[in-house]
Amino acid sequence: MKISPYAIEQLVKYFINGRTGKELVTIFNKYGFRDKYDDLGLPDIGKKNGQRPSKTQYIEHHLNLMSEKNDLREILTNVFNTLEKSDVILGELNGILNPEKYGIIKSNHDYVIQGGIVDNRRPVVNEAHFQDIQNKILAALDLAQVSIRVVMAWFTNETLFNKLLEKAKEGIDVQIAIFDDGINKKHGVEISKLPHFLIKRGQRGGLMHNKFCVVDNQVVITGSYNWSDNAEFRNDENVTVEMDPAQATKYSVEFRRLTQ
Repeated sequence: MKISPYAIEQLVKYFINGRTGKELVTIFNKYGFRDKYDDLGLPDIGKKNGQRPSKTQYIEHHLNLMSEKNDLREILTNVFNTLEKSDVILGELNGILNPEKYGIIKSNHDYVIQGGIVDNRRPVVNEAHFQDIQNKILAALDLAQVSIRVVMAWFTNETLFNKLLEKAKEGIDVQIAIFDDGINKKHGVEISKLPHFLIKRGQRGGLMHNKFCVVDNQVVITGSYNWSDNAEFRNDENVTVEMDPAQATKYSVEFRRLTQ
């Protein structure tokens, strides 16, 4: 995660939030720093005059060092979740992070940072994939921070199912809908391990032939590719991964319609 020095400056007050210097040192030491708060105060950060830093200077210095590292997202998430959960605070944080292409949502009463997919530009299709599709899907699922919704006509691919189980163990809200037919009953994944819906027929009386996945209501994975062994190892297939919240919302609504 990378944010600008300007954004870091705006976030300092949420770190201070009544904390002592010693408490701030404890927070940062959880993320690889080895600072010591002593009789002179906060640890030296290399100021030219040799003076110890203020709380603001200490926080800005350390957050700038953490920018572009994975720990930045974690420390921001943990600090944000010590704040009051209110629409005012949520709006303030989004006002700072949205221009950086990140956003904050509330999920199960916690603040969650969504990054790299908050974008107000026109919808973007990342790529159309015709080979190595399973790995493209696994990479998209790894990005999930909040939720995954899968609607799949036939689901027999254990590798993709195990990834869903892994994400569920991380606390991601995973739900699946599949076609209720003999193929899934005989060869399908052990669907009972996750919240699921069995769909007996399509709206017009034919097959439930959908093949899509929605990640965090932001990213859509869709195409001809069933999450099946035949699709991965035998058939000519395609899939696209789209970063488009508006499009994702349409698919989320369709998931809800199919599972009501």
